[in-house]
Amino acid sequence: MNKLQKNVCIVLPYALVYSETFLQAHVDKLAAAVSYLKYFPIDVEAEFPTRISDNQTEQLKRRLRIAWHRYVMNPKKKLHLRKFFESNDINVVLAEYSVTGREVLESCKELKLPLVVHFHGNDAYSHALVGLHKERYKKMFAYASAIIGVSRHMIEQLIKLGAPREKVFYNAYGVDTTKFRNAYHLTSSMQVIAVGRFVEKKAPYLTILAFKKVLERLPEAKLVMIGTGALHDACCQLIKSLHMEHAVDLKGAMNHDQVVSVLQESRVFVQHSLVPKSGDAEGAPVAIIEAGASGLPVVSTRHTGIVDAVIDGQTGFLVDEGDIDGMAEYIHLLLSRPELAAEMGKRAREHMCQNFSMESSVQNLRSILEKYSS
Repeated sequence: MNKLQKNVCIVLPYALVYSETFLQAHVDKLAAAVSYLKYFPIDVEAEFPTRISDNQTEQLKRRLRIAWHRYVMNPKKKLHLRKFFESNDINVVLAEYSVTGREVLESCKELKLPLVVHFHGNDAYSHALVGLHKERYKKMFAYASAIIGVSRHMIEQLIKLGAPREKVFYNAYGVDTTKFRNAYHLTSSMQVIAVGRFVEKKAPYLTILAFKKVLERLPEAKLVMIGTGALHDACCQLIKSLHMEHAVDLKGAMNHDQVVSVLQESRVFVQHSLVPKSGDAEGAPVAIIEAGASGLPVVSTRHTGIVDAVIDGQTGFLVDEGDIDGMAEYIHLLLSRPELAAEMGKRAREHMCQNFSMESSVQNLRSILEKYSS
């Protein structure tokens, strides 16, 4: 894979985590000279939100913390940023997530450095986040050379937020398809798999309720759920109350190799994503792309980037958000007809290899950076 012959500074809001393989790929594969930078001026209003205790001592502590960061630490960090960019002869800055784009904006403007901002999910959708930073988004959109979204739905959302259409680029996530092997549909057990955080937008409780309906018709079916999160304990209680402990296995967190192995042993992948009241929505769920790369048909919802990854009726089935009856029906269909699961799974893998490979994703991003680097 050819590398970009420019000095790129990739700015991350936090240390890399195992589940965000797309960020790791940017660091590992993107450019000839990549500078990893995660310590930048913090957003003091977001870091210290206004909804706090009425206690006067706590209020005073909050005001002091904000003043310390705003007037002492942030000026020092901004000076460090400028020296960092200059000493490393940076040609272009890639800000992962909008928070980093907002916080390095002034330094980029001072040095006339091209800025590319890569949106990934809640930074494009969360009502609270977008509302709080509406004016700062406008300034960032005005200066940035390019704004990147990971789904076609997100592209339209960014334009609604004020990003000029000519600056907005679609770049789908990719996975290393060589790391995934086709699932054994014809010989596998009736195992359904779900991989993802137990959070509101992934609605794991609706997956459980849909599977309950499947279990009534196929008592031998199994559901494996991989992941952790705020809703994990509530889902445990739901499973117990529905007397499904024998059929649902909550695995917790697993490493990537373990997830790949469980995918291969399964027949159907399921995810019931929805838009919660907060507005926080999926960008483009990597787990669904990995499932497709494993040759698994996907049963999911018509939700943001999922409609790019799953071709309804060909590589899987999509239902409306909240439709557990429809989800249960399609899961039952694929479990009871392994030859259909195999056929759709084969098309799913072809779709991922052609449109969601890591190589094509990184190459597309590289082309954008090449176009706008100084």
